[in-house]
Amino acid sequence: MLSNALIVEVKFIRLGFINGGVHGCTSLRRSAMDRRMLGSVELYPKGEVAAGSVGTWTLVFRVGKVGIDEGGTIIITRRSVCDSDIPQLEDPSKPGYVTVKTTGKAKLRVRYDGRYHIRPWRGSLIIDVYDGFLKEGDEVIVTYGDRVGGSPGFRMQTFREKEHTFRVLVDNFGTGKFYEVDSSPTLKIVGGPPEVIEVVAPSQTVLGEDFRILVRVLDSWGNPSEHYVGTVQFESTDVEARLPSSYRFKPEDRGSKWFEGVSLTTPGIHTIRVKDDSGLEAASNPIMCSSEEPPFRLFWGDMHGQTRMTVGTGTLEEYFTFARDVAALDFCSWQGNDFQVTREGWEEVKRVVKRFHRPRRFVTFLGYEWSGLTPEGGDHNIYFIRDDEQIHRSSHWLIEDKSDEDTDRYPITELWRTFRGHGGVMAIPHVGGRYANLDFYDPEFIPLIEVHSCHGTFEWFLEDALKRGLKVGFVAGSDDHTGRPGLSYPTQKVSRGTDLFDVKGGLTAVYAKELTRESLWEALWKRRCYATTGERIILWVEADGHPMGEEYEAEKPPEILVRVYGTSPLMEVELKRGTETIFRPPVSKPKGASDTRILIEWSGVRSKGRAHRVNWDGELHLDSGRILSAEGFALDKPQEKVWRFTNQIVKWRSATSGDVDGVLLELDAPENAEVTFSTKPVNFKFRVGEITHNPLVVDAGGVNMKVRVWKVSARGGPTQTEFKYVDRDVKAGVNPYWVRVMQKDGSMAWSSPIFVRYKP
Repeated sequence: MLSNALIVEVKFIRLGFINGGVHGCTSLRRSAMDRRMLGSVELYPKGEVAAGSVGTWTLVFRVGKVGIDEGGTIIITRRSVCDSDIPQLEDPSKPGYVTVKTTGKAKLRVRYDGRYHIRPWRGSLIIDVYDGFLKEGDEVIVTYGDRVGGSPGFRMQTFREKEHTFRVLVDNFGTGKFYEVDSSPTLKIVGGPPEVIEVVAPSQTVLGEDFRILVRVLDSWGNPSEHYVGTVQFESTDVEARLPSSYRFKPEDRGSKWFEGVSLTTPGIHTIRVKDDSGLEAASNPIMCSSEEPPFRLFWGDMHGQTRMTVGTGTLEEYFTFARDVAALDFCSWQGNDFQVTREGWEEVKRVVKRFHRPRRFVTFLGYEWSGLTPEGGDHNIYFIRDDEQIHRSSHWLIEDKSDEDTDRYPITELWRTFRGHGGVMAIPHVGGRYANLDFYDPEFIPLIEVHSCHGTFEWFLEDALKRGLKVGFVAGSDDHTGRPGLSYPTQKVSRGTDLFDVKGGLTAVYAKELTRESLWEALWKRRCYATTGERIILWVEADGHPMGEEYEAEKPPEILVRVYGTSPLMEVELKRGTETIFRPPVSKPKGASDTRILIEWSGVRSKGRAHRVNWDGELHLDSGRILSAEGFALDKPQEKVWRFTNQIVKWRSATSGDVDGVLLELDAPENAEVTFSTKPVNFKFRVGEITHNPLVVDAGGVNMKVRVWKVSARGGPTQTEFKYVDRDVKAGVNPYWVRVMQKDGSMAWSSPIFVRYKP
């Protein structure tokens, strides 16, 4: 019989929010003393852990007064956004080996399941008790990275998190109802040793105008190196520029530092270089310096990311602080899945968004993600220009409190009905887990679509919109879940069913009159913006003097002006009309045999849905001649690589999520030499002499899955180009003109279209 101390009021809650995170389990309404009767947990060693580091951690669960009956279960679960080693129990010599033992007189059956628990707590180590029971004081000892059999240890996740929780729940009676212990242990994960240094500057300035630059030092995984204390020095392509003095980073800088009072004295395109005393160095993004105030300034933002309130990590304060002081964004928004945002959570979002908003310094927008299923609308990011707005969710699926369920709007046509005439709301369809259904496009609310995020590159989405005749511009964001908006990096291999981000997050560039909500809002609605894969590439497109995004009528063939200032040598610039490439300046055309490389690139997704990744692991064979070198192109992760297996065979490991990967080949082979390309998606052959600077395109099925083979310069092209093009084949009706840019480092940009209504 239970003691009186255990006769407590129990409330069985299927889904609930505690401390800003969905626990998704049965909870107890009980005192701290009652919770301790379930058991206690300690995690060793304590203290900070460097992101991505390999070590051994021991979690000790001490059974409480309740005990654990035969048939009972302990769950140790962590957030789905976690890319540490997958716990494995089979091979003591391999990474991620985990052992579980007990001091009690029972046996333990242990398994790992990546989808065992309820979002956002998914990956779970499940420990069943059998052939006996556990009594008060017995211990269950879990060793992550047990090295007893030669395992190198357990790799921790690759991104920072102040409170990385090992959440422990117990089903003491074997009934299937789990209760969380009083205090689940946490680790503080911080940035690791310095690997790269970066400097971020504004994309536009005026002669003599003061501006600020940000220097950040990152570890191997893209986190700020928080213990960095090196000394940095500055120089510029403008020899008379006013630059900061040398500076020694302090521990309180945590790897990132703003420098004020910088200015340029010479018009043109400039960069600022930074170098530290260990040899790390980098150049800034290009800076356009003009003699007079330009009509528009170019601002950078990430309008799409989540925190631990929904499915991500970190707090709202940490999210916006990172966006402002590490990513160096000009504007930002938060987009939590609506079916997890409680009434109290929405009030917190409104407070934090308002608190961080500083016009002309850092602009925030209130918003959320309407996360309905694709057949009834799919994912749409919702933004407001004002601070105090009602959230209209797609559902209360993971919200316990249903008292405001009447405010839900589903399908998305009901949301449009509610917002009709609102005047201060914007929706941007995107592709994430669910993808937005463009059947529900409504021009009153949708001026833009998202073409890139950490989930991948979705040119199929862009092309679908153009084929439908939708008048939309293009933006990109991160859809970050790792607390790094504006600077999010791919996560590493995780178990099936957990969140995985395949590519670096994107950025949106906006040409606005000033850095205010109202000016940015006006520019976004006019589609005076473009998308990049995260680099601050400067892109300007106009037609007959009309900037990107505009719609106008023309009675003569339009003249298109394009300017590109890249952050890396340009590989390809395409002027497009709809989905057709109408002009392609030869920016990376080889300048002789010694400069010639063959680029074989593959891209696309398997499907439009959640499991869209394509495995391109494969090889190629040259039947005569030699492969002198093979270099990976635009690979995103350390495990993706290209290697020359022999002088006639190259192999690779690669996966795409719409993005481009590939291999650059240097050959010494006759024109009739044949290359055989072999991957699971497609196999084909080509002769070396058939390949020119105009790509050979091979369809590979799926969604936009294809392989392109073409000749390029070994060095790539220049970092900047400018051209004009008159489209003498323009057709009567609306013609959307836009530009696609690809750099030698694989980075990309997409301008919003100019919609020319041609009336000959």
